[in-house]
Order: sequence, then C-alpha cells, then structure tokens
Amino acid sequence: MVHGPSLRSDKDGVALLLAVVFVALMAAMVFAFLYEMEVEAVFAQNQGADFQARLAANSAVVNGMMVLAEQYASMLESGTPPVDSELDGSQWHLGVAFQPLNEATMRASISDEFGKINLNAVVNLENGELVPNEPVINALREFFALRSETNYDPVDAIIDWVDYGDGDAEEPEGAESEYYQGLESPYACKNGPMTSIEELLLIKGITPELYFGDPEQEQEPLSEYLTVHGDWQGRVNVNTAREEVIAAIIAGHTGSQDIAAAQQIYDEARMAPIDNASQLQQYIPETRVETDRQDNLAGGLTQNMSDANMRSLRRQQQQQSVEAMFRFNSNIFRIYGDGMMEDAGVRVEAYVFREPYDPADIEEEMSRLGTQYQQEFNDLPRQMFRILDWKIVQ
Repeated sequence: MVHGPSLRSDKDGVALLLAVVFVALMAAMVFAFLYEMEVEAVFAQNQGADFQARLAANSAVVNGMMVLAEQYASMLESGTPPVDSELDGSQWHLGVAFQPLNEATMRASISDEFGKINLNAVVNLENGELVPNEPVINALREFFALRSETNYDPVDAIIDWVDYGDGDAEEPEGAESEYYQGLESPYACKNGPMTSIEELLLIKGITPELYFGDPEQEQEPLSEYLTVHGDWQGRVNVNTAREEVIAAIIAGHTGSQDIAAAQQIYDEARMAPIDNASQLQQYIPETRVETDRQDNLAGGLTQNMSDANMRSLRRQQQQQSVEAMFRFNSNIFRIYGDGMMEDAGVRVEAYVFREPYDPADIEEEMSRLGTQYQQEFNDLPRQMFRILDWKIVQ
C-alpha cells in the first residue's frame, strides 16, 4: 500500500512527459509546415508571372491530351478504320485555342510524330545482329538531297550515332567517338537510340543552318520532318506527312524520285482521309516481278491466264510495298503547351504515346532491343497515355 501512490505518480509523470513531447513535436511540425507554406508563398509571389505562365503551360499539355483522347473515342464510336487525319471532324490538329487560366492564358498545339521519318529506324537489332534498314536510310538520303543544295550527306554520321557500337567500322562519311573526342569540346558518340531530335546538332555535319532551315526558302526546322519518336519500322502516316517526307519515303523504297506523285498524294490526303494502301497504288511505281513466265504455265494454264496471274502478283507486291512505306493512323504526338502571363511566356514540349497499340508489333520491336527492355515495357500498366518526354523548351 505504501508504494501505490508512488506508482500512480510515476505513471502520471510519464504520461505528462509523453504529452509534452507530443505537443512539442506537433508544434515543431506545424511550425515547419507554416514556414514551408510561407516560403512557397513568397517564392510564388516573387516568381509571379513566371509561375502562373508555367502552370498554364502544363495545363495546356493536359488539355491537348484530352483533345486526343476525345478524338480517339470519336473514332472508335464511328466504327470506321482507325485513321488520324487533319480532316478529322474533331479537328484535333488545331489543339486548344487561347483560353484563360486563373490570371494567365494557355494554348496547346498538336502534331503527329508518325508523319515524320524516324531517325531511330535506320538500324534494327535482330537476334543480336545490327541490320541496316536500307529503305529508311535511302529515304533520309533523298530527304537531305531535297533539302540542301550541298553535296554533303549527313546520313552516314547519323547511322554511326545510333548504331549501338563504337568498335564497328565507320560509315564512309560517318564518325565514331574518336572524331567527337577530338573536338574542341569533346564528347562521346551516342551509340544508341536518340532520345531527342535536338541530338542532331551533336552529329557531324548537322550545322545550325541545316537544322533550323532557311526561312527565305520557307524551310522549317528538321524537327518538323524528322523524329526520334516515330513508327518503329520507319513507316509514316500519309495523312499527316509533308510533301518532302512523302517524296523521300517513296524514293527510299522504289529508287525513283517523283515529286509530282508525292504532291498528288499530299493533296489527296487533304481532300479526304486515306485509310488503305489501294488508294495509293496508282501513285507508286509498279513493282517489277522477275519471274520466268514458263514457271507460271504449269497445270495446263493458258498464256492469258499466266498474264492475269502476273498482273495479280504485281498488284499484290505493289500493295505490300505501299504498306511498307505508309500507315494511316498514329500513336505518338507532340504537344506544345504555351502559358502566358503579362510579359512572361513558358512553353512545355511533351511527347505522348496514345493507346491502343498492336501488342504483336510492340513485342517484335522490343525484342530487338533485348529482353530487359521488353520486360520493362511489358511491366508498365496499361493506360490511355504514356509520357515519353516532358520538358520546358522556352
């Protein structure tokens, strides 16, 4: 009995001490929170227009994604073949016009990356072996020949930049790390897929003049014709590609440069969406079929039957040729989100991958990069959009 009051007193003292410590910790947390909020408020106030402009730019990108989502939903409801065209009723390519956001203004512009030539498609990794994608390589050579009056061809240097290896033989006009390490400001050759179109400025022979174009000749920057986020096989969306891209792709596959045919295809795609290869066959040079006529005369077929078979075979091969050049829909888009507040302006550049995709195509292409990358891709959760790149460009 003597120790009872003492025990209760000890317990009360511990409880009081714990309460004091708890109150002190809470007071410290509240103080820290209030201090942080005050710092953020002061920071936001000091940033002022820049902060609001950046917020508006980010919101503009999100609004651009909503436009693409609505366009895709509308395409599904129509039941028509999946086509991404600038003639789409949703007018997705117009993006989002100027809209107010708080005290700032935002705007979004959208372009199709599948309407451009994919630089990363110049080589494929198949079963551990590097395989040049000759049609895409030839298409790039044709593109630069059309763009520049000089005889210099930077394609060899582009191949060396992305070809996964530094110990292989250089292309005739290419360059590996030895060249880049010898520059005044040395750096290593990438030797892997490009992650940004601006990497072109690091590659031998790509001058700022070549990259940004000649305004007097109405040349836009290379980023409007070339991409690092395009179709894995090097195909382009004929509904959104420019004349120069269409001409280069046709020449890369057929060896025949026909600017007039490219212009006709471009004009047709802006009169009505193109959704199948048969609509383009009349503009593409006919594939020559090297077959011994006698091999097709088995089974008592007549001469006329053989001619019909040959014509059918030519049409089939021509259609396959067109399908190897062009596609009619897209998965990856570039969104520019612009935010403006007083004298401040911010632009966010985002590359977004929009579902759906063909799992067979993805599996095939990922396998070329190795099982590690393929597994990393497969482990990603399915969602409407994936952000491939997001950065402030101005």
